[in-house]
Amino acid sequence: MIFDEKAMTDNKSGEKGSASLLRFLTAQYNALVAAGASESLLREYSALLRFWRLNRDVVLKDVAHISSHGERPIGIPSIPDQQLRTASLSEVDRLVNREDISRRELEHIAIQRFSVPRGSMRSFSNRQMLLDKLRTLIGNERTHETISSVARGEAKPIVEPEKKAD
Repeated sequence: MIFDEKAMTDNKSGEKGSASLLRFLTAQYNALVAAGASESLLREYSALLRFWRLNRDVVLKDVAHISSHGERPIGIPSIPDQQLRTASLSEVDRLVNREDISRRELEHIAIQRFSVPRGSMRSFSNRQMLLDKLRTLIGNERTHETISSVARGEAKPIVEPEKKAD
């Protein structure tokens, strides 16, 4: 049950990118056949290849539309990495405290802005724990900025007024 690659690529549109992807997918299918994959897997993969062949113009058009209009697929954070790294702490704080921000976006902020390891996200079992961690990280960074500015002599430390001895 080997796929006929020529039949798959004879569609009226001859995009080089989609043809090479189709060749790759077909080669993967043939590797599954050679490896003795189950008939059900081969049928499902065959259906995938037929779908791709019949709908590749629509699929590629949708992908091009998303990338050209700056829209992101569902589930991908909408905050660019560079913008996160250069945003002020006040901006990051406002972003974190938005009601409509998703957990995925909060994780993205933690990873990109504060260099929290991606694997650590599992330790924040709920959204509130992640929010608390981000607020702590924002507070810590503010403290570090204050210490740095005092050390450079740019700001005067806050000193409580001395109490008069009676």
